[in-house]
Amino acid sequence: MTPKKIVIWVLFLAVATALYFLSDAVDRRSQEQERESNRLITLSDPLNVASLNIEGQQMPQSIGIERREKAHRWDMVSPVKSQADGMQVGRLLSAVLEGQIKGRIEKPGELKGFGLDPAAIKLTLTDRKGDQAVLLLGNLSPTKEFAYAAVPGGDEVWLVEPTLRGAVNRTVFELRDKAVLDFIVNKVSGLEINTGKQPLKLERVKGGAEPQWRFAGGGEADTSAVEDLLFQVHGLMALDFLDKGVHLDKMGFEPPQGGVVLNLEGGGKKGILIGGPVTGREERYVRRLSGGPVMVLKQASLNRLKKATRFSLSQRRLMRFHRDAAVALSITRGKQELKYAKEGGVWVRTQPPGDEKSGEAASLLVWDLGNLKWLKILGDAGLAGLDKPRAVIKLTLEAPGKNGQAPTVISKTLSLGRVDKASGLLAAQVGGDDRVFGLAADFMDNLPKAAPEKKTAQEGQK
Repeated sequence: MTPKKIVIWVLFLAVATALYFLSDAVDRRSQEQERESNRLITLSDPLNVASLNIEGQQMPQSIGIERREKAHRWDMVSPVKSQADGMQVGRLLSAVLEGQIKGRIEKPGELKGFGLDPAAIKLTLTDRKGDQAVLLLGNLSPTKEFAYAAVPGGDEVWLVEPTLRGAVNRTVFELRDKAVLDFIVNKVSGLEINTGKQPLKLERVKGGAEPQWRFAGGGEADTSAVEDLLFQVHGLMALDFLDKGVHLDKMGFEPPQGGVVLNLEGGGKKGILIGGPVTGREERYVRRLSGGPVMVLKQASLNRLKKATRFSLSQRRLMRFHRDAAVALSITRGKQELKYAKEGGVWVRTQPPGDEKSGEAASLLVWDLGNLKWLKILGDAGLAGLDKPRAVIKLTLEAPGKNGQAPTVISKTLSLGRVDKASGLLAAQVGGDDRVFGLAADFMDNLPKAAPEKKTAQEGQK
């Protein structure tokens, strides 16, 4: 090919490439223009809607919701004053602001037949600049493939996805925040709980590497157990709200039958009072300390709180350590010894040598040791078989050194004896502690075991 032809081909390819990208850009711009022209809602500041109002023929009550910028939340202002469910409000706004017109009916005539005069649902959005947009939603089409929509004073009826109509057609309960208490778990400094059994009072003590929880009057609580309890309180959800016709005496609030009180950092309290049962249903009345509506909760959700006792919340962990600090593990049973080490963040069995999956047992055991709690304090170590333990677990921990110093290495041991006949618990002892603890008997059964050695053909014949 001559140089002249090469130049012509290069120019041809350059022009073709330019035309391809130009065509692609034109197509994208055309699609964007079409999408923009088919938007249902046009606001000057659509990302900052300040309020919404839902009313119409199919709405039993007009619903008004306003945004609280400082509190970063939505509040329902009508027909009741309550915090709104931010997630549900967000879904509604996303459906409307991203909604598209799928078809148009020009010169539709009477709007009544479309459910648009008066409108089945009327949605009004106002942004923080004061710009306002109104969307009317009517009936479903005969095939139910579309829903009818329009704007006040418009000269056409739009066809939209039927799911959009459902996204806006919401009840007061659906848009209302159903969380019984709104608080941040790590901002709770004190907890009082009374569910009809043993009243409990706990305080969080700051200082050291991690905050600790203690029982009022003395005794350390298990931080994880207390935080789990707080998350259960945080997760309480109302099944219903009673804003009117409230009779506190008949609902078991005079006096209340229990309650939960949270002391918050910086002062202030939040909590609930527990009332009586709902007649004929597995539900119960509750009310916030601050007053407001009476809420209905599942009895089962409160039953979980009833399981909180001083014993269940007390610090009973045998081996307290950070799992990430564990670097080695050994299990000795008579003459058999299994050794594991963490290499590159992964557990491997070093004695006897194992494959890449052999270390999984060590990872699981380290997790179990971190969660291991005693169930009862037993008697004499000799009687419990701990003078000649059936198994000894040694855990090696490594903490990084400070100011360039070498890492600090410490070991923790757990000896396992016999199962106590009286209690049915497995006797155990931690190095440096003379007490004998009773564990769930199946803990021994879950310890890793080495695979049996393969017999030679000669040994098999014997």
